[in-house]
Amino acid sequence: KHQLGPHSYKAMLKDSRPAVVKLLLFPLESRKFRARVSVLGSIYHKHLVKLEGYCCDPGHRFLVYEFLKNGSLDACLKNPKLCKRLTWRRRTAICLGVAKAISYLHTECREFISHGDLTLGNVILDENLEAKVSEFGLGKLDIEASAAERGAEKDVGDFGKLVLALITGHQGNNEDLCEWTYNKWISGYGWRVVDKRIEGDIDFEELERALRIAYWCLQVDERMRPSMGEVVNVLEGTLSVDPPPPPFACQRDLHEEGSMESDLEP
Repeated sequence: KHQLGPHSYKAMLKDSRPAVVKLLLFPLESRKFRARVSVLGSIYHKHLVKLEGYCCDPGHRFLVYEFLKNGSLDACLKNPKLCKRLTWRRRTAICLGVAKAISYLHTECREFISHGDLTLGNVILDENLEAKVSEFGLGKLDIEASAAERGAEKDVGDFGKLVLALITGHQGNNEDLCEWTYNKWISGYGWRVVDKRIEGDIDFEELERALRIAYWCLQVDERMRPSMGEVVNVLEGTLSVDPPPPPFACQRDLHEEGSMESDLEP
């Protein structure tokens, strides 16, 4: 076996297919664990990593996922060779794929499922650099409406952070990144936040849509955040969206220049 992360390993299945084995550290009674796995195992979507199986031995809880060749989006952005392949077209496709996956979890499964920890590290790229979301539904599967809304709003906010990181290529402080990009965008220089490593043309209409929806996703008043279904429609260009007010991190003077400028912009 080969360690992929703190609690994840690459292994081979009996049919010689590679797989990812994730060790679950939180305690869970066997019956509840099996019930949860039954729900997760019934889920299929093009942009969700497939759950292949599980282990429920005494004292051990493992989930077995399909293995995807190019690893996490986080690792790809740090890998010069792979990052060069993340063109503008591929990055927008990744954003849309992730949005569709989370929308599916929220509205199309037999129970509401929140991801709970949507990060660059939980977006995995296959051999064609298409995105699949991993490690979804590992928190409590809560179908109460109030809890569902809270879980949905967190996923929406996490998606907004992911979009900004993918557009800019920066993976540092989320609040600084949000403020810096918003200040540029509201001043008419949104194009300046795009990752300089992207080769080829950039679709500025797509950039405008992506930035607008990211800032709506990050509104401090979570009631103002869109649903993931609305996010999908905006990214596809079938739903227009108004310019957003400053998101949660953007509370300083929009014309203020500080250390953030030199840290984020080469």
